Amino acid sequence: MNKRLPILLSSRPETPIFWYKNEIITHAQFQRDVSRVAALLPLHPYLINLCEDRYLFALGFVASIIQQQICLMPAHRAEKEIERLAIQYPDSHRIDDAIIESFLNEKNSGTIAFPQEIDTEQLVAIIFTSGSTGEPKANYKKWGTLVDSAGRVAEQLRLNQPAQHTLVATVPPQHMYGFETTIIFPLVTGVCVHNSKPFFPDDIRHVLNEVSSPSILVTTPIHLRACVQTELHWPEIDFALSATAPLTEQLAQQVEQSLHTRVREIYGCSEAGVIATRETNKNSIWQLLPGYEFKECLDGFCLITPQLQEEIFLPDQIQLLDDQHFNLLGRQSDLIKIAGKRGSLNDLKIKLCALNGIEDAVFFMANENPDENSRIAAFVVAPDLEIKEINAFFSQQVDNAFMPRPLIKVDKLPYNETGKLPLKSILELYKQYRTNKYLKDSA
Repeated sequence: MNKRLPILLSSRPETPIFWYKNEIITHAQFQRDVSRVAALLPLHPYLINLCEDRYLFALGFVASIIQQQICLMPAHRAEKEIERLAIQYPDSHRIDDAIIESFLNEKNSGTIAFPQEIDTEQLVAIIFTSGSTGEPKANYKKWGTLVDSAGRVAEQLRLNQPAQHTLVATVPPQHMYGFETTIIFPLVTGVCVHNSKPFFPDDIRHVLNEVSSPSILVTTPIHLRACVQTELHWPEIDFALSATAPLTEQLAQQVEQSLHTRVREIYGCSEAGVIATRETNKNSIWQLLPGYEFKECLDGFCLITPQLQEEIFLPDQIQLLDDQHFNLLGRQSDLIKIAGKRGSLNDLKIKLCALNGIEDAVFFMANENPDENSRIAAFVVAPDLEIKEINAFFSQQVDNAFMPRPLIKVDKLPYNETGKLPLKSILELYKQYRTNKYLKDSA
């Protein structure tokens, strides 16, 4: 017999759960709105959730659970990606902010009873990876898995304390990080979430000023870097939660000084969700969630969790310190071998960014099918430096085999909205460079 778990942790109807249109939404209001949306959803097996407003996204997601529909979350919002999903799942329909708002404004709609519990084995979502190392991959999420994972993260971050936190997030709800923290957390851990997705530092500050304390900023290294570069006066923040890429100790210190807060990080993957946490300025070592463990397997480590039957191969290299603690060394795909010499793309980036004046950089293999005879290329953001200066510095730091050829200055790197650099976007930018260079050379 399958187990069942509640959709909402709290049974108190007055408990806050979301902000929407500058007002606090209680559990009672949320249940009423979900019931109305569920009654109007077209009856298809799959629902492509394109809502940007977190509250409207949550309404569509929970309504789809009630109607036994599976919520599809695309890697990004490009129309080409949406069309790919529609072809892959032909019996699907789309929802967006306008559609959900029209459901809420429908005066003569019926309602569907809000169930208190859901079967733990019900498949509720398919989340697609960002494609940072290749094509997006589908990850299947059951209700019980999502609830169990969120509970363990809340326990480790102490989010189940009597003082309720309000989360403000810069990441989209379709991405695993944003989905877990800003959609599943409010349902099963008792936190309240602001519905917006502020992008610029002043917008982030404005929303933080709007919500009640204690608040948590859920964000990425790229957003935190932008925040510390401003001279804004920040409101009280209990802590900033960062993911999608490890923070440097230097940036973590700058965030704590500029935003007068603590910095915590979570490490995870789309296959398993959050795996571990750390407080960057206190300790660089990661701590696994309660009940999780690593197992050595071919070419790396596998993760074993209480809620997943299968073992998950980690895409990253780790150094296991004991049963619950580890160092993160970098992506498996980050390792390269050139002219018989081994190196790490991330290590090359760290060495290059040690030069004052370099704001950002990324190294990559320029060949579509790299081998040991391939060359490394790099994009660098360094407005006030010349390529000659950068190469002169870098040649003193690394073996000649790892010198990027070419090293290309750009105004900015093609980060997506979750703060990642998809390999596809990097290679597209490189293709544009090669085309433009050919045109110049031919002129």
